[in-house]
Amino acid sequence: MNAVAVETEELYKTYRTGGKEVRALRGVSLNVNYGEVVSLLGPNGAGKTTLVKILATLLIPDKGQARVGGYDVITQGHKVRKIIGYAGQDSERSAYFRLTARENLLFFARAFHGISKDEANERIIELAAAFGFENKLDSYFIALSGGEKQTFVIMRSLITKPKIVFMDEPSKSLDPVTASRVRKYIKEYAKKFNAALLVTTHNMLEAEEISNRVVMINKGKILFNGAPEEMKSFVVRSESIELLGNNVEEGIKIQIARIPGVINTIEKDSRISLICKDAYEVLPSVLNVLKNNGKKLPLSIGRATLEEAFKVMVGDDTEK
Repeated sequence: MNAVAVETEELYKTYRTGGKEVRALRGVSLNVNYGEVVSLLGPNGAGKTTLVKILATLLIPDKGQARVGGYDVITQGHKVRKIIGYAGQDSERSAYFRLTARENLLFFARAFHGISKDEANERIIELAAAFGFENKLDSYFIALSGGEKQTFVIMRSLITKPKIVFMDEPSKSLDPVTASRVRKYIKEYAKKFNAALLVTTHNMLEAEEISNRVVMINKGKILFNGAPEEMKSFVVRSESIELLGNNVEEGIKIQIARIPGVINTIEKDSRISLICKDAYEVLPSVLNVLKNNGKKLPLSIGRATLEEAFKVMVGDDTEK
């Protein structure tokens, strides 16, 4: 078997609405190998969902080529659909409302993929146990909560044990416990079945936890393709200074941001992260600014996170 499960070459896609053009994809080339989980990261409107929908044969590109499992997504779409699993974001339209979750899964497995009733039931029980869904299997789909419908969609994408799976923000709407179970299962699934998974996510910690590779996309172009740790060094920094404290005056923030050696500043809740090439070199200047302004804030030095790398990369990207 070819090691490459998914391959795209120079994919372009433009949407035209209201007299305006939005270039969703601008020459995207990407491979995903069997046995690996690849996380597709990017802000809203970056092109993530468009790319996944093209690979799942739900959209046709304007230009370029894409093959999934060796099949062309345009000319052999019917063959692609038989071998993939797909979990999209529109869970409300993903099942028959008047059937139970179990009945929906049975229908999908048997009618569309010819799986025997006994085998389908075994897989349903296995997936329900993995995701803590046992008590919801016999609930009507219409009665499920948003998070439960999303869990159903993930189960449906995996029930046929596909070797290639596309998941568009699978943890969206999930509670923390279920999201953790899904991440664990995804990672183990790729290893156990030598499957290729392409997962879009906004959750940086999720990407670090499950991914063999991270692909950063913004404004329809790939900015980075490599291991999570490589992405951190790609943005030319390895350390951060964390300042903890509320109500830090804007003037102090500006002074700190202008300190030589500070690449970027990122604020989240009551934390200010200073991304630096050398945190120890920058630290005395930070302390000096705080002292001159009568501030004593708890601080620490550590390695910058993937989330910080994401924000630095997106913030530095400009339309060309």
